[in-house]
Amino acid sequence: MAVRWSDYYGAAIFGDGQEIACIPHSGCWLEILGTAETSHGKVNQLLPGQVIRYTQSFLLGDRFELPGGARVGLWHLVGFRLQLVQDPVRTIPVEEDLIVSKA
Repeated sequence: MAVRWSDYYGAAIFGDGQEIACIPHSGCWLEILGTAETSHGKVNQLLPGQVIRYTQSFLLGDRFELPGGARVGLWHLVGFRLQLVQDPVRTIPVEEDLIVSKA
């Protein structure tokens, strides 16, 4: 899926067949496949392979929770390529795996 700007819809997610895609449910996880330059500082720090969480807000529209906890709107992710993650537990590194022992 790719996040693009449309003159009619604003920021929208397009699927592989260039159709407007729908994220299945609030709380699902999306892996970043490709990034783009954006005006939001925390979004610029995202790298391919990182995982973000989708939440839906009635008043604010589609929102995404970044790994640091910040929430951004879909318009901040224009130019990004995303894919659904089937098992977020395997994708997100566990803190113990990141610690190197000195033994």
